[in-house]
Amino acid sequence: MAQFEERIADWLPLDEAERRVLESVVLAEKESIAIDDALDRVLAKDISAPSTLPPLDNSAMDGYAIRSIDLKQVTETDPVVFDVVDVIHAGTFFEGEVRENQAVRIMTGAAVPAGADTVIRVEHTDAEKNESGKIAIFSDRDRGRNVRPAGEDWEKGTIVLKAGQSIGPGQITVLAATRATSIQVFKKPTVAVLASGNELESLSSSSLDPGKIPESNSHLISSSVKTAGGIAYNLGIAKDDINDIKSHIASGQSADILVTIGGASMGEGDLFKECLDQAGFNLDFWRTRIRPGSPVSFGHLPRDNHKDQIVFGLPGNPSSAMVTFEILVRPFILAMAGCTHIHRPIITAVSATDLSSPEHLTEFPRVQLEKRDGRLVFFPADSQGSGLVRSLGSADALAIIPQGMSRVSEGSTLDLLLLHDSPGFNNWSKKS
Repeated sequence: MAQFEERIADWLPLDEAERRVLESVVLAEKESIAIDDALDRVLAKDISAPSTLPPLDNSAMDGYAIRSIDLKQVTETDPVVFDVVDVIHAGTFFEGEVRENQAVRIMTGAAVPAGADTVIRVEHTDAEKNESGKIAIFSDRDRGRNVRPAGEDWEKGTIVLKAGQSIGPGQITVLAATRATSIQVFKKPTVAVLASGNELESLSSSSLDPGKIPESNSHLISSSVKTAGGIAYNLGIAKDDINDIKSHIASGQSADILVTIGGASMGEGDLFKECLDQAGFNLDFWRTRIRPGSPVSFGHLPRDNHKDQIVFGLPGNPSSAMVTFEILVRPFILAMAGCTHIHRPIITAVSATDLSSPEHLTEFPRVQLEKRDGRLVFFPADSQGSGLVRSLGSADALAIIPQGMSRVSEGSTLDLLLLHDSPGFNNWSKKS
């Protein structure tokens, strides 16, 4: 008769588990891509400005470029009159130099002509309505103003984007302004995702047999990999059978990272450890002082190419799998992809209810956020059982109840790890 497995747990504090995971990061290789394909990628090389931007002083207004020295004290009843000697639009130039009591009609973005240091906006003039080629200026409020200097954005050689930055629309705008056609980025880490358990039924099944449950974890982790900038390969469901597990693991051996889901504890059917051990697996740790997700594991699986495959063993309970991914796997993927910001944003909010927590663990309850009386408050998102899935669809954040704290009183504050890609993320931002 099979027996429950006996193994020694490490029970690492959270910070020690995080340190060991991140110390194992090896940066992904680099590749060159077109900037229009660069959204959500990570820069692998600093971007320097090849030229000054803007290249010349230019006008911030539609108006008239003049020398401020010629602008005396003026009023609506005692204007000063200038000769309009030319007109320039954005992309064209005035070849000469503005001289005494001369003005050049200028459009926004056009290069300010030599000699001029002021652009008088149209509203402060008669717009040449009284006499063609003559402009009457009624106000000196624009003296020395409305000229955007050359290099106001950047000087030639300035580092405008740094390696490690994630590329969004704003960064693509900067890249286009430097006239970059291709850039170096880190390759996306590849992640093989493998669920296991005879009780799991895939989406392809038309119905659930007695004793079966829907398999959702591989979809949770695969989509989470994508939000972290990785490429996910869903290896399907392995049965509680050593040969089947080995076959599935082998199918994902080319991936940078293997994430197994389930088989993480001490049950008779928890066979991942045995299969990995037979393949030469080097276990770094098993069990951490967190809840949910304490039976998480981490280690290295040797391969023929002399480059170890990183292996995370996540618990099979959905909330445990989600929390351990967010706390340990997601930062690893982002760090491997060269990203300098690898953690979710953390905010502070007020608890709307009393909470309790095991004093020897760091707990991460799933919570919702809401504005109440001008304060940002949080409260549990549905039932908190680690085997339940509903809270994963309604959570805005993970509250962080640190080890050593057994009680959170209503009205006290906690740090919260924001889940940007959760469906209800923006609900709390609405005014109460």
